[in-house]
Amino acid sequence: MKRTILCVALLIFLAGMAPFLCLLLPVQTAASPKADVPAVQQQTPEAAAEAETLDPVLLYDAASGTVVQVPVLDYLIGAAACEMPETWPDDAIQAQMVASYSYVLYRRDHGENPEEGWATVNSALGSGWTSAEVLQSRWGEAYQENYDRFKALAEEVAGAVLLYGGKPAATCYHAISCGHTEASQNVWVEALPYLQGVDSIWDKYAEDYEVTIQYSRQQFYDAMAMNLGVTPEGEAADWLGDAVWDKAGYVKQMTLCGASFSGTQIREALSLRSACFAIAWREGQFVITTRGYGHGVGMSQYGARSMAEGGASWQEILAYYFPGTSLA
Repeated sequence: MKRTILCVALLIFLAGMAPFLCLLLPVQTAASPKADVPAVQQQTPEAAAEAETLDPVLLYDAASGTVVQVPVLDYLIGAAACEMPETWPDDAIQAQMVASYSYVLYRRDHGENPEEGWATVNSALGSGWTSAEVLQSRWGEAYQENYDRFKALAEEVAGAVLLYGGKPAATCYHAISCGHTEASQNVWVEALPYLQGVDSIWDKYAEDYEVTIQYSRQQFYDAMAMNLGVTPEGEAADWLGDAVWDKAGYVKQMTLCGASFSGTQIREALSLRSACFAIAWREGQFVITTRGYGHGVGMSQYGARSMAEGGASWQEILAYYFPGTSLA
């Protein structure tokens, strides 16, 4: 009898403790994704030398007005150096290298005239890609140290490509999301399965995640007239209509002066940092608050940095932001 009572008491105790016991179990979080990521063999000196045999990347360099052939290693170094500070973690930089290379191959395969350059860059401004000469000027005395590090990182990932359906994927990227990355069809036309948005909660802690700017009545009037083709009339407060946000937090549609525009159109017209915004008329001016920086599609670079700082590998970072792709 006593044994029965003890068993019943033990069962009652364990049932009551169940909600608390789950807190002791390991939890899979976005900061430590455990996706099934194909292993990519680390480059040996022989493999790094073989990377030199890969076809060069063709770029139209607006700085010189010519098409330049860039060896893959040089492209990985120059592209990543344009997109991420040299102080960021190795795995974040390597994720950027592979994303840049995969995306430029996607552009090659979908461009009308790839022989005229798979993508347009400006090496002088450090836009898209830049040369070793420009990096030497930018890095100064730290050039050799930084360049050697970037080269070593590039040799480890040279030739790695993210694929979807056996072809290079559109692995686009941006600086900071609004906390959730955007679906491709909400910014461009095509709905790509691996670009439907993922949580990127780290971005909310990024510097300049939320920025507020002001437009005068005349500045706002000029922007709408010149860039959206509408002529505002009446009181300025009445120019603003209802806004609809999508599930990621970006403006899907907003009414201005009785006409409906997409968030992307308004972002471009007003030169906003992001399509995640709110506009209000206050004290004689338009107050606009944005969250994030960039189009929001694909890999958040700040998110990649945070994941790498949390111990994620470059393979895990790419698998997280481009779900459904495979690494070859």
